[in-house]
Amino acid sequence: MRFRIQDEVKDHDIWILNEEYHYYDYIASDQPLSKIWWDNDNLLFDDDIDDELSKILNNNYSENSEKRPDIALFHGEGSAVIVEFKAPGVSVDAYIGDLMEYAQLLAAKSNGKLKKFYGYLIGDQVNANRLTGYTRFPSGRGWFSTTGVVEHSSNERLGELYSEILFYDDVVDKAKKRLNVYKDRINLSLS
Repeated sequence: MRFRIQDEVKDHDIWILNEEYHYYDYIASDQPLSKIWWDNDNLLFDDDIDDELSKILNNNYSENSEKRPDIALFHGEGSAVIVEFKAPGVSVDAYIGDLMEYAQLLAAKSNGKLKKFYGYLIGDQVNANRLTGYTRFPSGRGWFSTTGVVEHSSNERLGELYSEILFYDDVVDKAKKRLNVYKDRINLSLS
């Protein structure tokens, strides 16, 4: 089954993070990554990507062995967006490594098709003392980091990961502000 974002835009609120993500070619949300098509004739990933992802997560978090990114978007230019939502009360800093592991696996199993990764961890709690390598946004709400995606056994650089740690309230607030800009420009009242 092919998942085209253009066919399912009305079913996804990915614009809340960034309206540009609506222009991505493929979206997967709770779908096997091994079923995502790169073009009309080729799958994006090797057949074993879901098994490999399960192994990684099983090694680290036995209760999450069937887990995959909550949302994954893929663009033909070679970029991917990885979104992880954490339950209220769960500290997102404990899951920072997941973004890198997802990026490493997606890069390796796409056979070089994906090189640029954007990762988002979204929740309501974080221990800022555990955010090594992250920079706080000027607003003081949320953090970002950019780092290389490296295959450690060969030290081969596979790509780049830009990641953000965000609070639910801030994501919603930013989305409302962006929406209000459009409403103001076209003099639209939704009340």
